[in-house]
Amino acid sequence: MKKWNDENLVDKEGRDRFFKAAGISREQVWIQRNPDRDLDLAIISFETHDPFDTLQQFATSTDPWAVKFREFTKKAYGIDFAQESQLNEIAIDWRHP
Repeated sequence: MKKWNDENLVDKEGRDRFFKAAGISREQVWIQRNPDRDLDLAIISFETHDPFDTLQQFATSTDPWAVKFREFTKKAYGIDFAQESQLNEIAIDWRHP
């Protein structure tokens, strides 16, 4: 993840353009360290008003930044945003009352 960021976040205008089109207002990325250090886990969070539309944008956008990100997630994590069956399903949505 860090290598991809170093190589691709130099195009902040491209990222910002895609995020705006996808309705993303915030992105956070955490690196969950594995005690064995063999494989760390990247945890990515996006804030958006319409999660379904945002995921559809990741799956179908022809924006060059989105295409690179799709290729990266497929290669690095085996996640293919273009395959609807692989999209996330919400299991818990807790908010303070």
